[in-house]
Amino acid sequence: MGNIGIGAIIVGLILLLFHVLFLYCIFGYIKRIIVCTEKIYAKVTSVEEDENKHKDSKTGKITYTYSYKTFFKYDYNGQTYETTQTYDKNRRYDRGDEPLIKINPHNPKEIWTKGEFIDLFKLSLALPLLAFFDLLYIGVNF
Repeated sequence: MGNIGIGAIIVGLILLLFHVLFLYCIFGYIKRIIVCTEKIYAKVTSVEEDENKHKDSKTGKITYTYSYKTFFKYDYNGQTYETTQTYDKNRRYDRGDEPLIKINPHNPKEIWTKGEFIDLFKLSLALPLLAFFDLLYIGVNF
């Protein structure tokens, strides 16, 4: 085993930071899948589209990305709740839609929508990429 330089330690800490952030996101989705068990119908009261403009510094090409903040309203145990979810890229709901959602019975403002499985699946596809960088880091430094 060779000496590990300061550069290797910095790269290792950056990799660790990516792992922690990535796992935080995945566990957040998984937690909501587990605790949101009560199925109810909600009404989409509005959808706000957010357009972000990106200009490539080398080519000057302009691209746009979109996110959609969706406002849900629903009744549970005699109380009315309103909450929001933000979806990237694809607009999943329109104003007036009445999707079936799952809520956390202990915290009814916490919801889970069917389309979020896609987001969790996309995140889980990055796991092999992180493992590859880990192996590359270990192979180069040890």
